[in-house]
Order: sequence, then C-alpha cells, then structure tokens
Amino acid sequence: MYTFEEIIGHRGVIQNLQQAIEHNKVSHSYIFDGISGVGKKMIAFTFAKTLQCLEKGTAPCNKCSSCRAFDSGNHPDVFFIDTDKKNLGVDEIRDHIQKDIETKPYKYRYKIYIVDKADKMTVQAQNALLKTIEEPPSYGIIMLISTNYKQFLPTIISRCSLIKLNPLKPGEIKDYFKSTAVDPHMIDLYITFSGGSIGAIKNMMESEHFLEIREHVIRWTNEIHSGDLMKLFEIQKEMENYKEEIDFVLDLMYAWYRDILFLKQMGNNPYIINKDKVDVLLNTAMVLSYNKLGKSLDAIEKAKKQLRQNANFQLALEIMLLHIKENAHERNRSSF
Repeated sequence: MYTFEEIIGHRGVIQNLQQAIEHNKVSHSYIFDGISGVGKKMIAFTFAKTLQCLEKGTAPCNKCSSCRAFDSGNHPDVFFIDTDKKNLGVDEIRDHIQKDIETKPYKYRYKIYIVDKADKMTVQAQNALLKTIEEPPSYGIIMLISTNYKQFLPTIISRCSLIKLNPLKPGEIKDYFKSTAVDPHMIDLYITFSGGSIGAIKNMMESEHFLEIREHVIRWTNEIHSGDLMKLFEIQKEMENYKEEIDFVLDLMYAWYRDILFLKQMGNNPYIINKDKVDVLLNTAMVLSYNKLGKSLDAIEKAKKQLRQNANFQLALEIMLLHIKENAHERNRSSF
C-alpha cells in the first residue's frame, strides 16, 4: 500500500507536493531525481495515487476504487514505463506515451505516466517526449524518475518541475530500522556504505557479498601486518578479482584503518563503523602508531585517486600495499 506516512524522510518534498494538490497547482510534468534507493519511485507512486484518489484530498484515502486499483497494480489510468535495455528508445516513448495520451482517461481524473530510469532515454526519445510535455492535454501528467537529471535535454528540464531528493540522514535510517530485527551494531556499517540509500542497505542485508568482501579486507589487513612479503602479492591478486568494485573495496579498507585510529584516540566510541569487530580492531590498534595509521590512510586515498585517473591497476595496488606494509612494521606499542 502506497501512503506518504510509509515514506522515509523527504518531509519537505512531500509537503510541497501536497500543497500543490491543495492549491490546484499540479504540474503536467515532473522529474524526481536522486540516488538509487532513496525513495523516488515511492514518492512518485504515492503522489500519482493521491492525484487519482476519488476523495480529492492531499493524501490517498486507500479505500476508494481508484486507490484499491492502484495498490493492486491494475489502475486503468496510471502507466509505468521501465526498461531493462541500455537505453530507453523513441519507439517506447511513442507507443507508451505519445500515442496513448491522445486518448482521454478510461475512468479516472488523469492519465499518469511514470517513467523509471528516464535518464536512459535517447536524445530521439527525449525529443519525442518533449512534444507531449510542451503541449500536454489537460488530463495528462508525466513523471520522470532519474538518478542524474543532467542527462536530460535542457528543454526537458526547463519544462518539468524538478523534485530533487537528497540522501537520507543517518538518523532517519536508524529510526526506520529500530522496529526491525537488524543488529544495531551493523546499522552504522550499512549506513556508511549506503550513501543515504535505504535501497542500498536492503541490498547489502539481502546479499552476503558485502560482508564477504569486508571479511576479505579484514583478513588482508591482518596478513599485511604479518610481515610475509609473499602474502602481499597474494593479496594483490585477490584484490584484482574485485576490479569492478575496487572503489568500494578501498572504501572498506579505509573505514577499517579509520576505525583503528578512532579507537586509539577515543577508545570504544560511537564513531566506530565496524562496531561488531571492536576486539579485532583493538588487537591491531595495539601495534600501530598514530603516524603509521595516518600514512596507511593516505596510501589508500592516493590509490583511489590514481585509479580514478586510470592509473595502472596492478601498479597502483602494489604501491599501496607496499606502503601500508612499510607503515605497519614500524610498530609502536606504547602509543596506544
């Protein structure tokens, strides 16, 4: 069931949409833009449901025939366009919107078209859609959902109401998970790597891949500290298996050393990300000085920068690992 109350965060956006309904200032075209999993589709769907509600209020009644049809996925006057293709082509736009919108609504007040991944539209598709956006019928509403609205033609952007959805705040995400069975110690870890996206957190929770990579990172850092040079080249080879995700892998490694540094500075504190691994962090913290931890963090950051600039993948990792190893073995037990 789609309701505004079920949406996490974005209170200001929701209030503005409701005010537009209340004051009869609903636009014929919208862009809902933000990172994946932040709630764009949920807001667009709930807004569309509200617009079609027979009670004509600022929230869906969830009881009328329109609301029931919407929740069942069989609303005759709301259309959802999506694609698994690399691009959303002109034929899809012409067939699903441009031609269809010429016919009046079947039963309800509006004909609403919700286009997911709309920023994948080709230039030809956007130009076709532009004709409809420029001269929409009184009953027509088009909602474009995107992760990068700058991919749209300037003429599309200028004719749409742009609704930008910011990443969710950590507090909003924590509140959402309070009533769930998720380990509270894991929430901060998920939040750190989610970018403020509930969708990303749910994906991490449903997949073992995230925690699997983290376990590799923890093992790699321990092996770097073992002093075995051959282990270093084994680690490099293993990291190469994650070439497509290397930025994420290095973020995990950076977070691990950051936690060690924070643990040394403040003991067990709320800023620790890997809260479920404090004992492991503590063991490493005992043998690394502040100076060496700082240099290790710098080495990881430098590798990330080099890889973003298309540096040699193997060489960048090799240099990073060697620098961390050098720093790791200038130990200072008294510095904790």
